[in-house]
Amino acid sequence: MKWLKGYIECRLCGGSLERFLNMCRHHGIHIWKLRQTEEIHMCMYAKDYVLLIPLCAKSAVHPHLVRKRGLPFQILKMWRNWTFYSGFLFFLVILFVLSSYLWEITYSGQRSFSRETLSADVEGMEVYPGMKRSRLDCDAIEKRLREIHPEISWVSAEEIGSVLKISIKEGKESVEHEKTGTPCHLIAPYDGTVQEISVSRGTAKVKKGKKVKKGDILISGLVPVTDDSDQVREYMTVAAKGEVSILVRQEFSEPISTHYKKKEYTGNNVTQWMFQWQNQRISLKNPFKRLDNSAEYDIITEICVDRTIHPLPVSVLAERQEFRNYKTVDAVYTKDELRKEGMRRYQRRMEQLTEDDMELSSHRAVMKQQDEKTWLLQGEISFLCKKMAAKEVSEEEARVEQPEPSPEESGNSAG
Repeated sequence: MKWLKGYIECRLCGGSLERFLNMCRHHGIHIWKLRQTEEIHMCMYAKDYVLLIPLCAKSAVHPHLVRKRGLPFQILKMWRNWTFYSGFLFFLVILFVLSSYLWEITYSGQRSFSRETLSADVEGMEVYPGMKRSRLDCDAIEKRLREIHPEISWVSAEEIGSVLKISIKEGKESVEHEKTGTPCHLIAPYDGTVQEISVSRGTAKVKKGKKVKKGDILISGLVPVTDDSDQVREYMTVAAKGEVSILVRQEFSEPISTHYKKKEYTGNNVTQWMFQWQNQRISLKNPFKRLDNSAEYDIITEICVDRTIHPLPVSVLAERQEFRNYKTVDAVYTKDELRKEGMRRYQRRMEQLTEDDMELSSHRAVMKQQDEKTWLLQGEISFLCKKMAAKEVSEEEARVEQPEPSPEESGNSAG
């Protein structure tokens, strides 16, 4: 309440201080935080400060204003610096307005789907940069994406500030024979040991712990149909289906030459800009730097702007291309560079297995010198493979050869 009304801190010196305080009490002047040493320090309401003039004259006390506090004085201070405070207020308003819109949509986790495909699907739901965040329904986006693409097993649409982050996880690639219903076997894609096997459709041909070779049938697409004497009369063909995991151990040996071709950049770089407005393209480049068609270049492309301006159906694209000129020279790896090159190739092997949905179990690798110009990268990688290959069932496999009737059965049938 005191801060709303506004109050002041002051000090009094000289004269009769006791008489001054008695007159303040008599005239109803509210005083607090009173401290008396050689002088008097106190706080009082700003509106009462003018009442001190006759009291100070009678008691010969000299008041000195120390500090002004409270809302009225703050308003007066802000009014004197209205340009700064109005600019700050304008900044807050602009920040509030802009934060109520969606400005960016990011995608992560996709492998077989391009960003353009997902962006077109999301824009088809009337979700685009520039829309009001209050109209955003993340649950509806997740449900709609799963309906459009059944092969997507998991979708997450998360609103973080003014950014919509869409993360997806694709399911295991559907085998074509399961889509078409073509009869087939599930076969081993690698040599290894069966760790687990469960059959949903078809006939199991191996058991847990059995060693198999690449191409061996694990789950057969032939289901035998027997008669009362347990003799196979025919085979029913199906598209084999089940869950199989194989532990694979692969040894590898890759030679690495100590001599290699190295790119040496000359510094003669050429930069070119390309701007696109709707379907119109414009290229800009430095006329004093032209490409030498006989030279070799690394082309670095950077998309600086790729936006669709809403609510107008206008697309804007700005692309920067840098042509880095280089020449190829002979070079020799040092021992540190050889180790780094071997590690790079080793990591590339493991990354390839991870991209193929293999679960790494153990791995090791060493570098050994074979001769003066060659080193060997040797090692072993163990991984768990759960993705089986398919092999179509042939007509010969599905055919059942009926036994020829004995002479007695032929005579009885003739009689």
